[in-house]
Amino acid sequence: MKIIDSIYLVASGKWGFGITQAIDCNVFLISTDDGCILIDSGTGLEPERMDAVIESHGFSVKDIRAVVLTHYHGDHACGASRIQKLSGCRIYAPELEAKAIEEGDETATSVALAKGGIYPADFTYPRSSKVIGVRDGETITVGNVTLTAYMCPGHSLQDMVIYGQIDGKNCLFSGDCVFAQGQVLIQALPDVSIFPYAEAMRKIATLPIEAIFPGHGVFCLENGVSFVQAAVDKFNSGLIPPQLYYFA
Repeated sequence: MKIIDSIYLVASGKWGFGITQAIDCNVFLISTDDGCILIDSGTGLEPERMDAVIESHGFSVKDIRAVVLTHYHGDHACGASRIQKLSGCRIYAPELEAKAIEEGDETATSVALAKGGIYPADFTYPRSSKVIGVRDGETITVGNVTLTAYMCPGHSLQDMVIYGQIDGKNCLFSGDCVFAQGQVLIQALPDVSIFPYAEAMRKIATLPIEAIFPGHGVFCLENGVSFVQAAVDKFNSGLIPPQLYYFA
């Protein structure tokens, strides 16, 4: 699905647009003048479905130069290993989560807890090579596109959001940090943290966000900062924002 000139939705499961494997997150492809960037990678299940979407837009998996993982949960990160093997791309992830992705650590990533529930009982977390840990404020550049990472711990140990100007729009790829109308996704997992989440969201709300591309559900091309501000308003009143309704 082409969204704007350089941004495509190439995977999305039952909690989104239903174009690839059911438990895939939204995966966004950014076209640059030197190959492509993927924001998240899906589960890696039924990968031919995402490949077909990419190819329908005139690209190939081999054109991918970087996969940027917003966090280490399986529906966002487990497709990266295969893509790296096919394309030789770099994999970027939050610094504190990079090792778990490299090692396929199913305990740290909470995949072990979710097997037989969200994930199939035989689901495995593949190892990846040389995952590059990203710190708050660091940039990732491919061709004519530069993206800035901002850490937003809360949904997992060290989620991050990705911000940059693409096709003249200030874009935020928000992963599972914030969704439509300020919804969040807080699960009963050991690395969830509420207060740091609120603090990080307040900082992100100061960015001049126009388009916002969440990890599940709908995206928005105008006034995307309203999604972030709606969550911040709840946090500022001492409450937790509403839960993403797909999971409620």
